[in-house]
Amino acid sequence: MPRTSALAGLLILMGALSACTMWKEKQPPTWSSATGAEQFERLLWKEIQAANWAEVERHLAPTFVSVSPTAVEDRASFLEKLRRLVVTEYALGEMEIRPSGNDMVVTYTVTLSGSQDGQAISAQNWRVMTVWQQVGEEPTWTAIAHSHMPEGAKESDSSAPVSGQKQ
Repeated sequence: MPRTSALAGLLILMGALSACTMWKEKQPPTWSSATGAEQFERLLWKEIQAANWAEVERHLAPTFVSVSPTAVEDRASFLEKLRRLVVTEYALGEMEIRPSGNDMVVTYTVTLSGSQDGQAISAQNWRVMTVWQQVGEEPTWTAIAHSHMPEGAKESDSSAPVSGQKQ
C-alpha cells in the first residue's frame, strides 16, 4: 500500500513538473505585439539604448516634432541628436496614458545615465511627453510629437516673447 501511494505521488509530481514546459513562457512585447502606448514607449527606449536607429526612425512620423528647453526640432534634427546619445541605463516611472481616439498622450519621468556628445550624463531626471497616433490601413502606432525637460525646471518669465510672437 505505501508503495502505491508513493508511486501515485511521483506520478502527480511528474505531471505537475511537465506542465511547466507545456506553455510557452510569456515573451516581452515586440513592435508587432505591443498593444498600448506604455509598451510603445518602453520599446522605443529599448531601441534607443541599443542604438537601433533604423527601428527608431520607423516609429517616428515624417511630420514628427520635438520640443526641448533649448530647441524645437524636426524629425531629422531629433534623430541626429539621438544618434549622439549613448544610454547605458534608464528607468521609466510615473507613466500616465491619456487616450483620445486615434491618439494617445503618454507622460512620464525618465532617469538616464550615459553620455551625449562625449559628455557624461549621470542619473539625470527628465519629464517626458510623447504623442502616439494610429495610422494606416493596418493600423500601426507612430510617434508624432515629443517633449522633454529636466525635472524641476522652472517656468521662464511669462513676459518673454514666445517664438513667432510679435513684441
